[in-house]
Formats: sequence, C-alpha cells, structure tokens
Amino acid sequence: MGLFSKEVCFNCGNKVGALSRIKLKSGEFLCTDCQKLGNPFIHIAYLTRNQAEALLREAKENEAHYQQVRFNFRKTSRMVIGKEWAFYDNFQTGEFVLETPETKNYPNHFVYQMKNVLPFEKADQFLSGVSQFNTREHARQVYYDLITVEEKKGADGKTDSWVLRIPYNREHMTIETKFPGSMAERDVRMMQATIQAVVGNYNTGYNLTPTKLDEIKKNAKSLGRDSAVTNTAQAIGQFFSSLGKK
Repeated sequence: MGLFSKEVCFNCGNKVGALSRIKLKSGEFLCTDCQKLGNPFIHIAYLTRNQAEALLREAKENEAHYQQVRFNFRKTSRMVIGKEWAFYDNFQTGEFVLETPETKNYPNHFVYQMKNVLPFEKADQFLSGVSQFNTREHARQVYYDLITVEEKKGADGKTDSWVLRIPYNREHMTIETKFPGSMAERDVRMMQATIQAVVGNYNTGYNLTPTKLDEIKKNAKSLGRDSAVTNTAQAIGQFFSSLGKK
C-alpha cells in the first residue's frame, strides 16, 4: 500500500487511488463515491466495515422514509436561507431535515430526531438533569448552550465564516454547516434561533405552533443586525415567559 497504489472498495468493488478512498477503522477501504451514499455528518473513517455497511443500509431506509413524509415537513415550521440552507421539521413527530452545502452531494436524505439533539458524550448527564428544570427559561437556555454558532475571523480581523453546530446523540457524528463571512449575522442567528426554539420546545414539552414560530421570526427579523443575537433570544424567551404566566 502506498500513495500511488490502488485498493478495492469493499462496497462497489472498484479499485481506487489514495485521493479517492477512505480507510476504515477495521482496515478496509471505501471509495469516496460510496461514502456519499452514507451521511455527510458521520466521520466514516472511525467506523468498522460492519458499522459502515449498517450506515449505508440505514441511508437507503432513511431516504425511503423521507420520501413518505417529506411534504409533512413543509406544513410545519421551517427556516430557509437562500438556496443553500434549509431546516424543515415536523413538530408533531419530532423529526427534522437539514439541507446544506454539505448534504448536496449526498443523494440520501437523513431524517433526524429532535430527542437526539444532545452531545453524544454528555447525553446521560443531560437527561438526568431534565427533570430538574424549574423554569421554561432554564429549559430554553439549555438549547442555546447546545446549538451554537461560531464566528471565524481571518488575520485581518474580518469574518471569514460562521459555523453552525448541532450536537447529536450518535457516536462519530457532528452536525455542522458553514456559512460565508459575507452572510448577515442576523440571518445566521435566525437559523440558529429557529432550531433552538423548535427543538427546545419539543424536547421540553412546550407547544410551539407553526403560527407562533412565524410570529417570533417576524418580530426578530425587524431587529437590527447588532442586536440580532440578544433580541432574537429575547423574542423567543418572551414567548416562553408568556406560557409560564398562563
């Protein structure tokens, strides 16, 4: 085995060079074409062959499920930025789908579960504390801590990109997408806030209807860019507070 040698992809049987393959934890190789039949957010190099085979089977099953339920996502809440980024959810079933530049080369759509939006390594710790939520604000804040946006700056001090991360309770999975630095911070934060609000509401048992979510987003969109983070959080927080007063 060397840089210029060719190895057989265990899935399709084709021989591929070093630039077109991934070596699995168990030593076998998977070509980059077959890798795209899996999930863009799973680090497949950490998987064994058995795990990779299971992932490819799951991807096919997930696509079949998506085709059955995809129109239901658009009937509930959603957040779309341009042609590249979209978050669709079915609040009734606790499922969501992401469309990002990272998913475009992957033909199979993955349907994610809101209940699994937790860091894999901290899931047990988090779940043990759920019953200790004493206010809706506390519950909401947990998801603001979990679902994050990181601003990446260049040497000139200008914003190079924004990275949105959604922790997921699955080993070797990191859900993240990158927005260009030229994108308005308000738009990025609105995507973050929408996911936080929907997932946080579902997992803590609060009834966030599509109408109420649209109202929150409409109010937040009228806010200035510099205040986007604070005021979007306040807009959603005010909704939670109003629930607590009923």
